[in-house]
Amino acid sequence: MKALLPVATGNEEIEFCALVDVLRRADVDVTVASIESLETVVLQKGLRVVPDVNLEQVSDETWDAVVMAGGVPGAMNLAASGLLKAIIQRHHADGGLLGAICLAPALVLKPAGVLERVEKVTGNPLAIKTPDQVWPADAFTKLLGDVFDPKLRVCVDRESNIVTSQTPGTAIEYALAIVELLRGKKVASEISDYFLVKT
Repeated sequence: MKALLPVATGNEEIEFCALVDVLRRADVDVTVASIESLETVVLQKGLRVVPDVNLEQVSDETWDAVVMAGGVPGAMNLAASGLLKAIIQRHHADGGLLGAICLAPALVLKPAGVLERVEKVTGNPLAIKTPDQVWPADAFTKLLGDVFDPKLRVCVDRESNIVTSQTPGTAIEYALAIVELLRGKKVASEISDYFLVKT
C-alpha cells in the first residue's frame, strides 16, 4: 500500500504528523512530497519537515491514497498547486482514496471537483485565527455547501472513497479511518487500542 502526502509551507503539525505516524504504523508506504520543491518545509507552528521528494518527481506515479493535512496557510498553499489538483483529479477518477482535514476539504478537494457526489462532508467548523487575520466560522465551510455537516468529527464517504475531518483534535481518528479503508478494521483497531483512542 502506498500513500502520497503532499506537504506545503504552513500545514498544521498535528494533522501532518498524525498521518505520517498512523499510516506508517499500519505498514503503509507514505511518501511526503513538497509541492514547493523545498528541501525543508516549515509547518504552521515552526516544525521543520524534510520531504522525501518534490511533487514533480512522483507526479506520474499511482497511489492507493492521496491524503492531506490542513492549516493556515498550508491549505491555501496546497490549493495553489495546479499539479496537486491534477493528481487529485486523476486519482479520484481512478477510484483512489482521498483524505483531507481542516480547511483542505473546502480549499483543495472542492475546487478539484471531487466532492460533487458526496452525501456528507466535514471540515473545520470553527472561526480561524492567526496573528494577522481572523476568518468567521463559515468563511470556508460555506464553500462546501449543503453537504457540510459540522457534527461529524470524521466523515467517510465510501461511495466516493473520500475521508474528511475537522481539526487537529480529530487528526488521529482521521488517520485511523484512512487505515481502516486501506488495511482493514483489525489493523486500525490494533493501532487505536495501542494509542488508547476512545471510540
